[in-house]
Amino acid sequence: MSNIIQLLERMGQDAALQSDECKLQTIDESQISAEQKELLKSRKGDELAESLKTSKDIICFLIPAKDEEEEKDSENNEESDNKSAVNQ
Repeated sequence: MSNIIQLLERMGQDAALQSDECKLQTIDESQISAEQKELLKSRKGDELAESLKTSKDIICFLIPAKDEEEEKDSENNEESDNKSAVNQ
């Protein structure tokens, strides 16, 4: 599977492989299976993903970091609350 991944990465990075002729030549010279070559040539990405048993769905989310000032204020408030409770 790493050969197909390396080929796809190379095709995405190398501007010289943007023409159909260069792309087809690179696919033919690659070390991938005949089935994968045909799927790439015919641009059947869904079927290629199926043959590799990969998921084409990508889920991404971001969690913002807390501000350091907010954390310090929160810690200071907790400390003052604890001191007040001990003094009473």
